[in-house]
Amino acid sequence: MILTCGEAVIDMIPTPDGTGQMRTLTGGAAVNTAIALARLGRPVGFWGGLSSDAHGEMLQDALRREGVDISRAPVLNAPTPVASVRLVNGHPQFEFQDADNATSNTNAACLPSLDDIAALVLGGLSLIHRPGAGAFEAVMQLAGPDRLTLLDPNIRPALVGGDPSGYRARLARMIAMADILKLSDEDIAWLHPDPPNTLLTGRACVVVHSHGAGGVTVFTRHGSQSIPPPRVTVTDTVGAGDTFNAGFLAGLAQAGCLGPRALALAGPDTIHAAASLGVQAATLSVTRAGAPPPYRKDLP
Repeated sequence: MILTCGEAVIDMIPTPDGTGQMRTLTGGAAVNTAIALARLGRPVGFWGGLSSDAHGEMLQDALRREGVDISRAPVLNAPTPVASVRLVNGHPQFEFQDADNATSNTNAACLPSLDDIAALVLGGLSLIHRPGAGAFEAVMQLAGPDRLTLLDPNIRPALVGGDPSGYRARLARMIAMADILKLSDEDIAWLHPDPPNTLLTGRACVVVHSHGAGGVTVFTRHGSQSIPPPRVTVTDTVGAGDTFNAGFLAGLAQAGCLGPRALALAGPDTIHAAASLGVQAATLSVTRAGAPPPYRKDLP
């Protein structure tokens, strides 16, 4: 089973008819990735604080309906984080209500059992505010050397606050524990790895640099390869990176590479096929309002 770890968010997104009405959708990197993995036919669980409020119940119902195991996730008496999304040429701009919520109140007492977990996905808003950020770092440490870990920081500078030193230090520690790093253009600009393949040190054996409409560049010890997306009409891109992560992991699982050693030994063709599945899944999602992830039957 793959365990996605992070925030469960309610996204408030404008309806596509231009009337100014808002839709209430499930969101958050870990929720998006979990649902995408479930639709791609992979056993998946979610771990992170879920609220006992009405929005939290909506998120719990949606995850269960998609077949995501939420038995490890604590239900907390703290509000669900809410993101108001404004679409600019199909690209989302977020305003978050991100203080003192179910994600940031997740703590080390809530750490899950990893007995049947083969891989973990971490990142997003959950890594910013303590005590939650410390709990998510702790679960990555708990994963140990035999479980695959994918880290997607999805950095939101506006939420980090005036002094980013603690956040930068946390990311540095977690980057050192990751087998796969997925970084957007915005993440690269904030972190300043020069170039991205300099992160292929220690444990990391795959770095994915995503370029939005430009697809992805994948760096391994075999070199780099670029995977452009098919040309499509973009409706909106909410959650596209999360869907890529799900597709990439689903592709690795299909190839029998859902473990640190197997991934380290994987050849460039295997990595290319997995990344291509991620690009295909993300590309199909952005053609739809709300960017819902596709089912496996929808993909080549």
